[in-house]
Amino acid sequence: MQRLLVLNGSPRKKGNTSVLSEYLLNQLSSNYKTEQIFLYDYSINPCMDCRACKIDELECILEDGMSEIYKKIDQADVLIFGSPIYWFGPTAQTKMLIDRFRPYFSNKKLEKKKAAIVLPAGTGSADCDLTTEMFKRVFDALDVDFMGVITSKSYDVGDAYNDKKAMKNVELLAQKLL
Repeated sequence: MQRLLVLNGSPRKKGNTSVLSEYLLNQLSSNYKTEQIFLYDYSINPCMDCRACKIDELECILEDGMSEIYKKIDQADVLIFGSPIYWFGPTAQTKMLIDRFRPYFSNKKLEKKKAAIVLPAGTGSADCDLTTEMFKRVFDALDVDFMGVITSKSYDVGDAYNDKKAMKNVELLAQKLL
């Protein structure tokens, strides 16, 4: 059975990012082995530009929470990146995760995996454009198949439950992933 991993970059475990991600997981749980991890549960240090990931094993040598996250990412067939929008970008923890994707440029372990993004924002999709573009470029550089973005006009905890358009888009993404 294929594996789907949600990398949730929200500091709120019951926030709108989780509402949307869990709805997606529920749609796909009979076809995928699913898991959601919360990036704020892990200590992720910044990339030090040591370039060790470009030689020998083509892996990051920093010892922190990314060691466990790398293993989960490597085992997944589909990656869902979730982050609320903070000042027109992803959360710091989400960006730290992306900055540590440098080994994947050399080791090619993400090639042909599928990925999508979940981005709730207080003012809706208009504030998600920069983050969406960042992820598209990351996916393109790593040869990852971009499957789509779910945006939601969600500010207060639970707002995503009432965003019918976002929920319908989750269902459409789930259909694409089946």
